[in-house]
Amino acid sequence: MNVDEIINAAIDLGTKCDIESWIDLKKIVLISIPSKDRSLFSTRDPKTKEQSLNQLEHAIISSYEERTGIKLRIAE
Repeated sequence: MNVDEIINAAIDLGTKCDIESWIDLKKIVLISIPSKDRSLFSTRDPKTKEQSLNQLEHAIISSYEERTGIKLRIAE
């Protein structure tokens, strides 16, 4: 899948599942896309376990809000 296909899949899945949280959307997308594409997503820091968003994830979040009007909650 290319980046646009991943973004479109994320928006489609999120709207079908009434997602409001980034982490919930990420979990669903990661189990729904081919395993080779999962490497495009960020991982948690091994020591702090904190999430840090990468460029793709920022693009998904902003596209989701633009197309659905729903701003995804991001855990801080």
